[in-house]
Parts: sequence; structure tokens; C-alpha cells
Amino acid sequence: MEDNGKFPYKKIIIMLSSFVVVALLSASSYLTLHTGMFTVETIELKGNKRITQREILKRSGLKEGQSSIFFFENQVEDDILKNPWIKKVSVRKEFPKKVTIEVEEEEVYCIVLSEGGKPLYMSRTGRILGSGNFDLGLDFPVLIGDGIGDPKLLEEALEILELSKNSTVLKWDDISEVQLNSVYGITVFTNDSRRIEFDRDNIIEKWDKAERIMRYSRSLGLEESYINVSSGSMGVVDFKHRAAKPGATDG
Repeated sequence: MEDNGKFPYKKIIIMLSSFVVVALLSASSYLTLHTGMFTVETIELKGNKRITQREILKRSGLKEGQSSIFFFENQVEDDILKNPWIKKVSVRKEFPKKVTIEVEEEEVYCIVLSEGGKPLYMSRTGRILGSGNFDLGLDFPVLIGDGIGDPKLLEEALEILELSKNSTVLKWDDISEVQLNSVYGITVFTNDSRRIEFDRDNIIEKWDKAERIMRYSRSLGLEESYINVSSGSMGVVDFKHRAAKPGATDG
């Protein structure tokens, strides 16, 4: 009885509520730990091509036999994304006993050379993916030069490669090397020994200028050896000398 002579209903209700909560938590823990009701029995992996299941599971920290209650999807996703080859990842709990991990891998966009000359794969966003190897191939445009460390210059070089994918006169497959120089900007070298100087800034405008020069050259039956579109003028062009036809004579 309280001092004022009233029965302590509120205290009893609070005590009973606390008891019920503790009982429910205890029952939940027992079911989880002892009956295996929420134990992960299946981990399904989707979307991986280059990265092994073992690597992804190692990154995730997940394993069969653990409780699906005591991990958080966001944390698992962050851990998996630490692998540079993973572009996107989704982790879903499918109660009571299954977890699905779906990943999207990065694609190799080009190759950059390390300071020691080692080929490294790079994504479209400029992310270093790993060492170049013969299994994935080395037939990609190569980015070289001290300007790779300049984020803006690197993005402009990657933009040139992107523009080349839709070009009819300077295709992505035609480009062998892109040189990034902190002073002279960007210079593109092709498989057929053409040299095209872009410098830096206004890349789309300069690319359009280079394409117009090449299309006009083709219409005249000429082939360029050197193009410079770095300035605001129409551009500077040198042409390859045509080989003499068999049996042709001077005069």
C-alpha cells in the first residue's frame, strides 16, 4: 500500500511489463542459439564472374551456421565493397535460414603503368582494380605519364576513351597509348602510328575538331601522321607519304 492508501497499480504494471520483456528476450535468445531457428544454412551468391565465392565470403564475414539476426546488411555490404573489383553489392536476409549476396563487378576500361612499369587494370571511374594478367588480357589502351596523378587530367583522358567508343574515325580499338603529361597535357597514339595532341580542357570540343579533320582527310584519300588540336585554331596536320605503286616511275 502507498502512503496515501492507494494500491500501487502503476508500479506493478511496470514490473510485470519488464518481466514480460525479459522473458521474451530470453525466449528469443534460446530459440536463436539452441534451436537453430534463425541459423544461416544457405548463402547464395549471384553476379560474380572474376571474383571467387571464397573471396566474397571472406570479405563478408558470413558463414553457414551463424545466426542471421546478429549481423547487419549494410556493414556486410561495406566490407565486400573493399574489394576493388566490386562495383555494387546487395545483401538480403531471407528468413529464416538463407542469405543472398548479389554483386556487380567492375569492367576493365584501360591499363595504367605503375612507377615500376607494372600494368594495372583501371575502371571507367579511374579506380585501380588489380594487376594486369594474360587471363583477362592486356589488349586495352594504356595510360602513361606523370599526369595520371592529376585527377582532372585523368578524367579528361578517360573521357577521350569514352568518346572513341562511338567514333567512326578514331575508334577505341585504334588507340594504343594515351600519354598524360603535367605540362603538355594529353597526347593520343594509335596502332597505326598516328599522334594526336589534345593538351587539356575543352576535350569534347577538341575531339570534335580532330574527328572533322580525320573525316576530311579520308574524303581526300589521305592519312594523317600527326594532328594537333590543342589551340583554338582549326588544327595542325601532317600526312603520311603514300607508297609508290608497283611499276610506277617518276615523271
